Amino acid sequence: MFALIDGNNFYVSCERAFRPSLRGLPVVVLSNNDGCAISRSDEAKAMGIKMGQPYFQFRGLELVSQLVCLSANFELYGDMSARMMAIAAGLGPLQEIYSIDECFIGDLDGIRDLTRRAFAVRERILCWTGIPSCIGLAPTKTLAKLCNHVAKDAERKPGSYPAELARVCNWTELSREQRIDLLRRTSAGDVWGIGRRIAARLAEQGILTALDVARMPATQARDEWSVLLERTVRELQGISCISL
Repeated sequence: MFALIDGNNFYVSCERAFRPSLRGLPVVVLSNNDGCAISRSDEAKAMGIKMGQPYFQFRGLELVSQLVCLSANFELYGDMSARMMAIAAGLGPLQEIYSIDECFIGDLDGIRDLTRRAFAVRERILCWTGIPSCIGLAPTKTLAKLCNHVAKDAERKPGSYPAELARVCNWTELSREQRIDLLRRTSAGDVWGIGRRIAARLAEQGILTALDVARMPATQARDEWSVLLERTVRELQGISCISL
């Protein structure tokens, strides 16, 4: 069993931890020299501001709305990341820090009440750092990433996934029908390891969803695409191929 713990809108959440007045407002954190958007609150996303969008294209919104744009403070974000990762490590014995705002926890087999424990760790991260997070639990890293995606969107995009899966989603607690439903709702491009380019090529062959990818013969994925896609297919089928 693996867990994927991810801080929501991480840079924005770090800023809000020290400036509570920003909560509920559309907030964007800008890259070096205020070039483009590198983190957006849900409110900013709802305004149509895209990840990586140049600042000059939306700076006018600051004059006609409550949009707040902030210069990045990477020293702060690094410190907050270290605090968050130290708390997240309490979920299990092994940890792989994947990026500044997310980490995998491994070797969770046999841990009792894993979902309840995950909720407790999530609450601890929120209380001790002010960073909201979501957790995906599954027998492979790819499925853990998918469950994390489900946990996020179930909370911030009502109707995209069942509401009861918000914040923490445990693949092993789902029925076969529920698993198929989640895979069907998830586009192929949202699967870890696929991305937009490969998703566009898969779409040409009618492979549009994570369910379509999971149902591909692994040998076909290897022969027609790559060993990497074969690995993704097997991981979606519940066969662990990527270790910590």
